[in-house]
Amino acid sequence: MSQDYKNIFFIVFAVISLILLSGFQIGMVNRFSWGFNIFLVLVLFLILTKHTYAAIFLAWLGGFLIDTAHFSVFGVTRLFLLMLTFFLIIFQKKALVTAKNEGILIMSVSGVILFRFLEWIMNTTLTGGQEKFSFYFFNPAIAVELLLSTVLLVIVFKYRVGQHV
Repeated sequence: MSQDYKNIFFIVFAVISLILLSGFQIGMVNRFSWGFNIFLVLVLFLILTKHTYAAIFLAWLGGFLIDTAHFSVFGVTRLFLLMLTFFLIIFQKKALVTAKNEGILIMSVSGVILFRFLEWIMNTTLTGGQEKFSFYFFNPAIAVELLLSTVLLVIVFKYRVGQHV
């Protein structure tokens, strides 16, 4: 019986934590022109640790929470976070076996670039071709996002998982 209460407490704590994390993403991180997505890093971490169902759920819920206060069409962030998650899960199962430095680097670079590319495709489709390709790829925000994603994943894997990457 006490295990049921622990599971319910864990679920409630996880949902409240994700709501607070999305508030931090929307209120603090999105104010700067970094373009950094915390939920993308969490999805990459879950994929690298082979928690695919949790990654799919986090992509759906994180996209939903971000879309509630995002100024684009509702559901777009959730859609391309889910698409990105499915692509990266398939890529991880076919190409990457372990979460070493190379795997972390490849997943972060491909995750950020694919996320930006899917975002550009969606926004171009929804706005009738008015979004410029250079806005998404030729700015310093993508370099910051690539660097932060890779560094955060390496730090988390080094100290949390116990792997020496």
